[in-house]
Amino acid sequence: MNINIEKMTAEISLMDNKKMYVVKDGKLIAHELPDYGETVVVTLGGKVDRLETTVKRKI
Repeated sequence: MNINIEKMTAEISLMDNKKMYVVKDGKLIAHELPDYGETVVVTLGGKVDRLETTVKRKI
């Protein structure tokens, strides 16, 4: 991930399927996704408030 502070741009890899990116207040936040499970994006006032990840185990 390359970030250009001056231009307020970021370059991310589209080949990385294990990450999800959230932009909050001008900051790019990378979130690692679980192998099995779910990630819920919770919003408050139209902005991302938090990410809730539930991890499952496949047997």
